[in-house]
Amino acid sequence: MKQKGVKVLLYDERNDFSSQILGWLKEESCEIHAASLEVISNVLTQESPDLVLLNLNGNPSDAVLEMIAEIKQVNEEMPIVCLTSHSDMKEVVRLMKLGVYDLIQLPVEQELLFHTLDHAVHLYRIVQKVFFLERQQGWKGDFLGIVGSSAQMKENFKTISTVAKSHATVLILGESGTGKELVAKAIHMLSDRVKNQFIDLNCGAIPRELLENELFGHERGAYTGADRRYVGSFQRAHGGTLFLDEICEMDISLQVKLLRVLQERNITRVGGSEKMEIDVRIVAATNRDIKKEVERGAFREDLYYRLNVVPIVIPPLRERVEDIPLLARHFLEMHSTKNNKIFFDIHPEALDAFMNYAWPGNVRELENIIERVVVLYNDSQLKLKYLPPQFQNLPSKNNHSSSFVPNKKFKLSSLKELEQMAIEEALKVYNGNIPRVAKALQVGQATLYRKLQRYQIKRL
Repeated sequence: MKQKGVKVLLYDERNDFSSQILGWLKEESCEIHAASLEVISNVLTQESPDLVLLNLNGNPSDAVLEMIAEIKQVNEEMPIVCLTSHSDMKEVVRLMKLGVYDLIQLPVEQELLFHTLDHAVHLYRIVQKVFFLERQQGWKGDFLGIVGSSAQMKENFKTISTVAKSHATVLILGESGTGKELVAKAIHMLSDRVKNQFIDLNCGAIPRELLENELFGHERGAYTGADRRYVGSFQRAHGGTLFLDEICEMDISLQVKLLRVLQERNITRVGGSEKMEIDVRIVAATNRDIKKEVERGAFREDLYYRLNVVPIVIPPLRERVEDIPLLARHFLEMHSTKNNKIFFDIHPEALDAFMNYAWPGNVRELENIIERVVVLYNDSQLKLKYLPPQFQNLPSKNNHSSSFVPNKKFKLSSLKELEQMAIEEALKVYNGNIPRVAKALQVGQATLYRKLQRYQIKRL
């Protein structure tokens, strides 16, 4: 065989799979996995084969036909080759309609079998490469690594673009996991400081005495163990950007020194006396309510006003639900590529669970959940059953109770209005991809195009 390292999933309805054929496959170093009807879909997901080879007992039974349909549901592109000693034309047509790649009459010559398997695997691997290339071309709604199309995020993108051209200090506010560091990096990337360093310092992860040393550096002999001069973050970020994450965790005494740097634009190393001019843009961030920290005396008011020249507020994920499909697909594409998987779609049930979950960990939690699924499962679609327990049986915010009785204030929508709303929502979810929209709505593409014209709906 021309294709190397082929993984073959076998099912033998006849219970007499030819030892000769098995020998041929082993000689070509094929990795063979046998499965029964009951577990074939699980083996398909876990082993991620290149091909399914079925040995049929004449015309396929209803159970085999159901199995083929299930395989195609798990992975629509998976090539299936059937071997049989006899079958009539009606059954051949039936198998082809189910998506079977080829049906070979037994006995079969080695050359014909390998030619068929080679061609099937070759096409399948081409499809996989196309998915990987599409992932590498970027993603709609991606602003320098920040994904979002909600009104709040679009406004933030404008602010980032504008403030990046200035030298103003920026304060980024938002809960943990909302992407504050990505915003800071975007400001740096769009500024004229991009050729110089972006230094990221987490004020909450470094003890006070070490944080001062990390910010300003020290002279040789400044304290026990300081056997050489150390260049701090301010000096290393000269001409660039210094991102001070979790700024509210900084000790009050150190806040005084930071304020002086912002006012005088020079620093002195620990244990030294020489003042050094610095040209550093400060971008700070916190997940706390910084005004309350000022009120209770935990954060200096004068430093707050020095930092809060241009505030950027990143909303939590629960307040920009419309961004969840974009983010979920972005992370699915990214982690599938990293892990050499072929996930390219999200099942509507899983997406509905995402939309109705509170996301206490925000975007970071969403990414972690999707990475976990990609690492643990082999599939082309992210399904609800792959998600952790907290996503199972979530009440849908879009579903009404069957006992609901409309009152005078409730406006009933016509079927046409509901249909138009469904199409528009599907277009948003699938970013205008007509084949996916048609499949999700369970209509033909031609029908979908007619409805787009009828309702004068513009594709995204």
